[in-house]
Amino acid sequence: MHVLKNADNSFGLRVGGPGAVSAEQAAPLRVAVWDGRTDSEPIALCGGYDALRGTGGEWLGTGRLDTPSGATLRFTDRWTEAEDTLRLRREVRVHGDAPGGFTSVAAMRVVGAEPWPQMEWFAPGMIYGNFDHMRDNSFGAGNYYEPGNYTVWIREDRMPAPLLATRLPDGATFAVLNSAPDGRTNAEEGQSFSREPMVGEEFAFGAILAEERPDGTTLGYAMPGSEGTLSYGPKGGGEHGATAEQRWRHRFSPLTNGFTQRYEVTFRFDRAADTTELITSSWRWAWGVLDPRPNPQDIETMRSTMVDVLAENFVEVEDAVGGNRAGVKFVMPAIPGGKEHPDSKVILGFTGYALGSAEMMLVEAARDPGSERSKGLVRDAEKCIDAFLRRPVAPPLDEGFMLRSGVPAVSTWPTGREVTTEQAIYLRSFTDDMKSLLRACEREERAGRDRSDWLVWVRTFADWLLTQEQPDGGFPRSWRALSGELLSASTTGTYNVVPFYAQLYRITAHQPYREAALRAGEFAWSSGGHARGRFTGGTIDNPDVVDKEAATIALEGYLALHHLTNEGAWLERARIAADVAETWMYIWDVPMPQDACDDELHWKRGTPTVGIQLIATGHSLNDAYMAWDVESYARLARETDDLHYLDVARILLHNTKAMVGTPEDHRGTRGPGWQQEHYCFTLARGFGRHREWLPWVTVSHLRGINDLIDYDAGLYSELAGEA
Repeated sequence: MHVLKNADNSFGLRVGGPGAVSAEQAAPLRVAVWDGRTDSEPIALCGGYDALRGTGGEWLGTGRLDTPSGATLRFTDRWTEAEDTLRLRREVRVHGDAPGGFTSVAAMRVVGAEPWPQMEWFAPGMIYGNFDHMRDNSFGAGNYYEPGNYTVWIREDRMPAPLLATRLPDGATFAVLNSAPDGRTNAEEGQSFSREPMVGEEFAFGAILAEERPDGTTLGYAMPGSEGTLSYGPKGGGEHGATAEQRWRHRFSPLTNGFTQRYEVTFRFDRAADTTELITSSWRWAWGVLDPRPNPQDIETMRSTMVDVLAENFVEVEDAVGGNRAGVKFVMPAIPGGKEHPDSKVILGFTGYALGSAEMMLVEAARDPGSERSKGLVRDAEKCIDAFLRRPVAPPLDEGFMLRSGVPAVSTWPTGREVTTEQAIYLRSFTDDMKSLLRACEREERAGRDRSDWLVWVRTFADWLLTQEQPDGGFPRSWRALSGELLSASTTGTYNVVPFYAQLYRITAHQPYREAALRAGEFAWSSGGHARGRFTGGTIDNPDVVDKEAATIALEGYLALHHLTNEGAWLERARIAADVAETWMYIWDVPMPQDACDDELHWKRGTPTVGIQLIATGHSLNDAYMAWDVESYARLARETDDLHYLDVARILLHNTKAMVGTPEDHRGTRGPGWQQEHYCFTLARGFGRHREWLPWVTVSHLRGINDLIDYDAGLYSELAGEA
């Protein structure tokens, strides 16, 4: 570290050297001070250290800033240099009393930075590369970019890790991490979406920030976590994303005599060949620093009770035309006393997983085939499958049906509304559950039961889908309900067909399926953005934006192609997909407000948040979807000899079940095996948008368990037994 002497005899600092980014800060003391009046904006103050001394990689900087209202802020900054990092441990003590509050900032200017669009960026669960596939008015989006005037401050409780990294065109990288996150807030602040300025002693959450100005670009950290220039409201606005405004959400510490801010931030200097290496290297660094731990659960008990939840929600309705309608209801209240819909859907894939539910019931039944419980599970599963075998799939005309009325249904159209040709049926909805039925076929055939009629139905769809393939290997995103005509030709979801056709080829040895899987895999890698770390279009209700589900399905597909071809390139692509997918997973614990009512919280106070994942860019809801990826990460650990992936598998097996009801503790749900669909760890902290259960929640958990057992029963026993 080099000391910079300013014209006013104060001191700043500069770090970095040949082959790495250089960063500097002439005025390391920086605050925004608010006078407490609702009609006033905070003012910025900055300055250099009065003194900066150090030896042997340890430096001490001290200084003060005087506020207009008479209070003084005294800084004590302890800097520690390591091989590729610079850590700051900061204390800011208030002397004197004044109205309003302050936010302090620790930031470094990147020497030689290019304008934002010419650099690559990574903020986990937020930004992957640059503006492409970013929803307008999401953090880091291009629609509000202004050269030399671009501000991205993100509350760290929105982020799986409080981390932001950038890569310059020459390959040098620079990252900032809150290396000792606290995250505390109170109920008034954390459970509202207020954009009014707030002051609180309890505010121990910060913001990760980047700012492009005419004199350069800075990365850093602010305490407490103001957010701007963009800030989110509740999910539900603008293409299903969060309501967003070009407006600050200011949060301040009090200007109270003796009050002291304490926080830690670490900067890292490195190099990366491309965006994927930037993502992997930065994330692994954050993982090593934050050290996420498993939260052990009783997996075997949960497995059994979650199957019981599927069986509890199975309904059969007599159909006068021929063959009864049957299946697991699409949505149910996850808490006691919730209101049920009088005519539930039964829906394929994505959130409905009608056939995935049937598959999981069959797997459970095979564990104790003679019991009455198992006989009931088989009976219900077969009836559900039979109900879908009667539905057309060449082309498909809907994604399911209403149980009581029998009319066609699609997943994203509100229950009870009549479906029209303006509604979409999605590629993913079909490939998700066609894979479920194929896995069930394989298990049943191994047990000596002929399920050729199941396979015929799947192949009917697969052969029709081949007619939809585009010349370059891409597949459309959606078709019109009731007609099967093309609706969206977007090919960003092409990876969905890869594991489906690879699985179907393994069963049938039909060469066109193999060729389709390989062409689609090459297309997804080369044209779909995967080679540049962009995985998009997974969540069908978040149109073509960067999301985690795209990365997880790509991981499944690339592993399938590796097993199909034994080519190392596919294993490397699977590794990259896995590296990106895990960056959506929280690796630090966000505390629920201590003054909140625990009975009202959806996510209970004291429960670790590690392992739960953000869903998609553009909003900040979390779920446990990646519970199904346990086997993929366990397999990747073995095939790459990288035990980090086994650590990920262990957390996905256990931590994703932190809010599943147990016999001893229902965790606010209806009972053992129940879990609501999603939560939020930022605003409104500890709450989801609703308290409902959907079949995908249970199917994801059970698939993660059963896939791992199929892959390596001994490894499953080892990991599950760690409770």
